Amino acid sequence: MGIYSIKPKFQVFLKPAERFCVRWKIHPTLINILALLLSIIGGIVLYFAGRHPLWLIYIPIMAFVRTALNALDGMVARDLKVKNQAFGEVLNEFMDRISDASIFFGLALAPYTNLVLGSAVTIIILLNSYLSIVSKAAGGSRQYGGFMGKADRMIYVGIMAVLILIWKDYSFGNYLLWFVGIGTSITMLQRFLTIKKELYR
Repeated sequence: MGIYSIKPKFQVFLKPAERFCVRWKIHPTLINILALLLSIIGGIVLYFAGRHPLWLIYIPIMAFVRTALNALDGMVARDLKVKNQAFGEVLNEFMDRISDASIFFGLALAPYTNLVLGSAVTIIILLNSYLSIVSKAAGGSRQYGGFMGKADRMIYVGIMAVLILIWKDYSFGNYLLWFVGIGTSITMLQRFLTIKKELYR
């Protein structure tokens, strides 16, 4: 379920970028930092989009590139046999959470969305990610599945930006927040049940 299910095909698509990074020995942490910077800029763009609507052109590009970079870092880490991969995983997860918060708090704080709704959705996203990570800490597997994963959110944020640009209707921002909030809540329940089943074996 979710976009994560097509990750293997997406990784095949990223093979040229993987070979480039390996050839030039680009460290996975640099890839993570680039994804983080793109996300922070994305949050700023979403905040100011009410006054600068054309800035929204950046959002679908950011969403795609961030998703690609998130898949690429692990591929490159394996190829380069990076030392301290355990700490690299911690760093990757931490920067991913900052990226998520930057994008959705940027949208939440924007004058064209509801602050309470946006803040609640951001918290739900972070709780869902925490649940997925703590599963591994408890002896299970890191959970990625469900209706609304990270890649799904990025696709829907990109679609929202395009819809606002086409129809000049900023209410799509709140529609997105409701959709992502409900979808992530469903995903959290799906992951919780999967974790319970796995750990009770």
